[in-house]
Amino acid sequence: MQKFSLMLCVSLLSTILITACVVVSANSDSVLLLQIKSDFVDPNGVLENWSLSANVCSWNGVTCLDDQDYVLGLNLSGRGLSGSISPAVGRLVFLEFLDLSSNSLSGPIPRELGMLKNLKTLLLYSNSLSGSIPRELGLLMNLEELRIGDNLLSGEIPPHIGNCTELEILGLASCRLNGSIPIQISNMNHLRILNIQNNSLSGPIPQEIGYCSNLQVLSAAENNLQGEIPQSIGKLYELQTLNLANNQLYGPIPIEIGDLSRLTYLYLLGNRLSGSIPAQLNQLSQLKILDLSMNNLSGTVGISTARLNNLQYLVLSSNFLEGGISEDLCPNNSSLQNLFLAGNNLTGTIEELLNCNSLESLDLSNNSLSGVIPSGIDRLTNLKNLVLHNNSFFGVLPHEIGNLSNLEILSLFHNNLIGGIPPEIGKLQKLTLLLVYENQMSGTIPNELTNCSNLEEIDFFGNHFVGPIPDSIGKLKNLVVLQLRQNELSGPIPPSLGYCKNLQDLALADNKLSGTIPSTFEHLAELTLITLYNNSLEGPLPESLFMLKNISIINFSHNRLNGNIVPLLGSTALTVLDLTNNSFSGVIPSAIGESRNLTRLRLGHNLLTGAVPPELGLLEELDFLDLAANNLSGEVPNMLSRCKRLTHLLLNGNNLVGSVPSWLGNLNLLGELDLSSNEFSGDLPPEIGNCSSLLKLSLHDNNVSGVIPPEIGNLASLNVLNLQSNNHSGPIPSTIRHCNKLYELRLSENSLTGVIPAEIGQLTELQVILDLSRNQLSGEIPSSIGNLIKLERLNLSFNRLEGRIPASIDRLTSLHRLNLSNNFLDGSIPSVLSSFPLSSFTGNELCGAPLGSCVGSRASEMKSLSTATVAGIIVAIVLVSAAVCMALLYIMLRIWMNWREVSVSNSDGEEYEGKEDSKWPRKDNKWIKKNGKYWKVKSMSVVASPDERNSSSSDSCILGVKREVGASENSVV
Repeated sequence: MQKFSLMLCVSLLSTILITACVVVSANSDSVLLLQIKSDFVDPNGVLENWSLSANVCSWNGVTCLDDQDYVLGLNLSGRGLSGSISPAVGRLVFLEFLDLSSNSLSGPIPRELGMLKNLKTLLLYSNSLSGSIPRELGLLMNLEELRIGDNLLSGEIPPHIGNCTELEILGLASCRLNGSIPIQISNMNHLRILNIQNNSLSGPIPQEIGYCSNLQVLSAAENNLQGEIPQSIGKLYELQTLNLANNQLYGPIPIEIGDLSRLTYLYLLGNRLSGSIPAQLNQLSQLKILDLSMNNLSGTVGISTARLNNLQYLVLSSNFLEGGISEDLCPNNSSLQNLFLAGNNLTGTIEELLNCNSLESLDLSNNSLSGVIPSGIDRLTNLKNLVLHNNSFFGVLPHEIGNLSNLEILSLFHNNLIGGIPPEIGKLQKLTLLLVYENQMSGTIPNELTNCSNLEEIDFFGNHFVGPIPDSIGKLKNLVVLQLRQNELSGPIPPSLGYCKNLQDLALADNKLSGTIPSTFEHLAELTLITLYNNSLEGPLPESLFMLKNISIINFSHNRLNGNIVPLLGSTALTVLDLTNNSFSGVIPSAIGESRNLTRLRLGHNLLTGAVPPELGLLEELDFLDLAANNLSGEVPNMLSRCKRLTHLLLNGNNLVGSVPSWLGNLNLLGELDLSSNEFSGDLPPEIGNCSSLLKLSLHDNNVSGVIPPEIGNLASLNVLNLQSNNHSGPIPSTIRHCNKLYELRLSENSLTGVIPAEIGQLTELQVILDLSRNQLSGEIPSSIGNLIKLERLNLSFNRLEGRIPASIDRLTSLHRLNLSNNFLDGSIPSVLSSFPLSSFTGNELCGAPLGSCVGSRASEMKSLSTATVAGIIVAIVLVSAAVCMALLYIMLRIWMNWREVSVSNSDGEEYEGKEDSKWPRKDNKWIKKNGKYWKVKSMSVVASPDERNSSSSDSCILGVKREVGASENSVV
């Protein structure tokens, strides 16, 4: 009895203590909640009734247990709160439910939450919480639901989370978590939902996942998981959703997945899975969605919806599947509504799908399917989307297509379809997209098409449609895109088109349209793109076009439009304005500078006059400026130097004057500079060498003078250099060798001097032409020119080149035009050049085909010598001849003196008949011919016979030397 009394006292004391603790706890909870409130920002006043003047259990979001004044739950989800979570929340010791989700809370998750031993539900998702997941959450042994995803959390998933063995739902999706999936997750035997998708997790899926035997949802999509899908997944017999999409998983699809009989959703898309589709997947009778797209799967389709009778979505796109479409894929009793097989290697026809009357969407695009679009296509009465583009279908579009009354999308582009658009197309009242571009279709556009009142996009690009655009086109009030480019349409643009007020893209280019641009276009307030180029449109622009304030791309080039361009400048959103090759006149309006987003301005080949407006310099986004072939005058404005993004600057074919601006060197992105056919003068500025991106530099037909600056060699990317028809002087700079990507070089019709630099042979990419003609170049043709093996045209004519044609020229096997005429070249023409015409070599001292032969010609031997050698020989001949003449003159004088002496001596002892004086003998003197020579009797002087008068033989006594008396006859020979 005494013992019982003691026990009763202890029990009573315990009750009193517990009651006291409850009272204290209730009082402390209200204080803690006010402390928690102080860290919140409450713009909506949700926490206004949190006050000690009211019972804590009546506070917004607060739940108490059985009218007792201690807090069991706190639910402030979606209340617009910001600020941070106070660590004081960890002292709400009786708390079982905490929901602060869908607010704008920031800062870390307090580790003090690990003190809430009674907590069963923790919901912090959809905030802006940051930092790592506290390992202290692993102390929450009673936790059943943890959802903290859709935050800015980072770091790894703490393995301590595996201590929460009562956990049923773990949601960590859409954060910034990294590291691997901890194997401790396998400790959660009660886990039903694991959502870790949309993070940066890596590593393999642990084999231990198979121990989570109650798992119903496994979603690890949108991570960087690697390795193979573990076979242990086949042990998750309760699994209903398996989502491993968009990772880096590889290897085969495990056949064990076929054991997951409750599986409803299987997403394995966007990985690197290979091999064939396992036949075991056909055992998943509960499957509704199967998506294996964007992998490396091969083999045949291998799926039978006859067995997968609940399957509604089958997505196998972007793999390497091949073969045809089998009848089992979608039989009569199938539930399949959406079939996506795009981007494979499927062949054959689509006849086997005509029994699949449950189909709503069929996408077979980007395959190798062929045959005709069957007339029985209308058996697919539920079809909404028919997508067959990028195949090899041929034949006509059957008129039965008009019976698909539910059709919304018809995409047939890039096939081989012929014939016209059937008028029955007008029955498709729900049609929104009609895409048949890049086929071989023809005929007229049927008026019935305009009955498809829901059409938003029409694309007939690249066919052979003829005739007019239907006058009733304006009935398509929902039309957003009208693409009729590259057909053979004719006639005027229908004015009713201006009443398609939702139109944003209008492309009528590359047709045969005529007439004027309708003034009704002013109603196209949503228009952002209009292309009318390559037609025969004429007349001035309607002033009402100025009302189009949203337009960004205008291309009216290659028409016959005239007048001024002001109506096209009403939109400050302009990015492209192309009016090339029309007859627009007047000045370029300065208002064009207000279109600050303009990137391309092409006004070339018109009749524009006046100066280049300085306001163009305000277009700092401009990358293409074409003002070529107009009548512009004045100097290039310095403000253009502000257009730092310019890649193309075309000012050729005008009357521009002044010097070539040095600031062009600051346009580092410039790829094409054409200032040709103007009246520029002065020197070519060396700063041009700073344009390191330049591909084409054309300054021909100007008055530019001075030397070609050596900085030209800095243009290492240059493909085309054309400086012909200027007044350049001095040598060709050797630095040109650095322009080793040149395929066209024209320096003709200047006053260049010096030799052709041997470095020219380093321009091995030269192909189109090397033209150095009509200069004053001298010296020999360098043998290095033989390195230009790609060269097709070579012109060195009208210079002062000399010497032989180098033998290395026989390596120019691509050469088909050659002109070496009007130089001082000599020697024989290499035989490899014999096929070129005579005009290629005239005006030189050459021989050989196609000129005259060099054989046996003494002159040809001389011509084979260099000019310097010939000059040396001539000088030597002159000197030797002078010496010989002096010697002969000296000998003649000596002989004459000797003859005088002999003559006097003979006259003393000689007797002439008749005693005449000592003149020439009279005719009665006698002559004797002896040994072919005439000897005068008595004197015995030798006189040459007539036969030997022209001989140079030494036996002719041409100097009349007296022979001694008594000399023998042999001594004369």
